Amino acid sequence: MNTDLNLIFKNLGIVGIDLLVIPFVFVTLLTYLNRDTKKFLANGFGINSELYLGFIGIFFHELSHLLTAVLFGHRIDKVRLLKRPHPNRRGMDGQPDLALGYVNHTWNQRNWYQVIGNLFIGIAPIFGCALVLLVLTAALIPSLFQGMLTLIADPFSLDWSGFFQNIGGDNHPVLRWTIMILLSLNISIGGFDLSTADFANSRIGLIGFVVIITVITVLLTMGNLASGFLKFITAAIILLAVVLSYALLVSLFTNLLVRLGLQIKEH
Repeated sequence: MNTDLNLIFKNLGIVGIDLLVIPFVFVTLLTYLNRDTKKFLANGFGINSELYLGFIGIFFHELSHLLTAVLFGHRIDKVRLLKRPHPNRRGMDGQPDLALGYVNHTWNQRNWYQVIGNLFIGIAPIFGCALVLLVLTAALIPSLFQGMLTLIADPFSLDWSGFFQNIGGDNHPVLRWTIMILLSLNISIGGFDLSTADFANSRIGLIGFVVIITVITVLLTMGNLASGFLKFITAAIILLAVVLSYALLVSLFTNLLVRLGLQIKEH
């Protein structure tokens, strides 16, 4: 049994950065940027513009909530994966009905699995939309997808030369990139934006998740079994970070484009 405290704390640090810090940074930045974009869209072009320009992202946003809620055994009360907002109507909370989609679910507060599930249900759209972008990359820009796999083959020694060597050689690259960017813009506008309710739900399961990953990491380290676990989660988070970095660039571009469009409209 390995009781090296330095190694235990080192591994806990790696896991904490991989599973808590990096996702938190991307979730925060993507939410801020895309909320700002939606605000400018709604104020400058009408609330329906969010639906028209982001319907793919909205659909996958709500689908991510739904599938994750089902995975964690939550009871699904009501679902609309895509809907028109109705500002002149009142929702169940008495506020104007501005929702573009929703998943209403309940859970057993005595069931630790369902309680921890709230963390993943709340942030599911970020990972769900990232997965959609990853699938689109594999389908439309296969050389880039292969480069990403080469990059993370050894997550503790990233192969950047292999990454760049794999890029290129796709048929009709201009057409493929045009389709990819247009789809990415739609997904970015509608999908990468967590609501206040999403963050509130996530906080419910956060403490339980931190306890579980801490216990797992300590036990694996003490049993000299942590290397494979650390390699897997680090490779996964680097792949996620690459995809979300692209999503962040697209979100920034979208935000600037919407601001420019609003300036042109006002003048």
